[in-house]
Amino acid sequence: MSWRDEQRPPSFRGVPFKVQANTRIGGRRGFTYEFAKSERSVDEDLGRRVSRATVSGYVIGLDCLQQADALEAALQKEGGGLLVLPTMGRAILRCEVYQRVETKDEGGIVRFEMNFVRSQSGAAAQARPEDTQASAKTAAQNTASAAELSAGTPDDWT
Repeated sequence: MSWRDEQRPPSFRGVPFKVQANTRIGGRRGFTYEFAKSERSVDEDLGRRVSRATVSGYVIGLDCLQQADALEAALQKEGGGLLVLPTMGRAILRCEVYQRVETKDEGGIVRFEMNFVRSQSGAAAQARPEDTQASAKTAAQNTASAAELSAGTPDDWT
């Protein structure tokens, strides 16, 4: 089966759009110590970076303004939502910033530049329970889980 056969229809929070290009951004955080009057340095690995994605997308058709309004509403909602990209798959991300572009030369199409960051919905977003020893232990476990998830996992894009 070719890569074209495996493509998924793109959407964010169930609102469909077309994709011109998408980019996944990741890596590792770190700090490099450089010592004065020395050729020596030390590199400290501080863990994975938070997963991000940049998407150039568009909606097209006679009802492109209604489609664009629906996508814009989905992008503005609080918290993370399911982002499906044709070749990258699915992940829970939050829209950090977007740009909606309409031009007089391209009637019937509305373009979007969207930047997403991995959402910490779930453990990190849970309300704090009553302050007891048992709830403190649960809160510590939730915080640990959120810290482990904050940079994402290899399963983010399935």
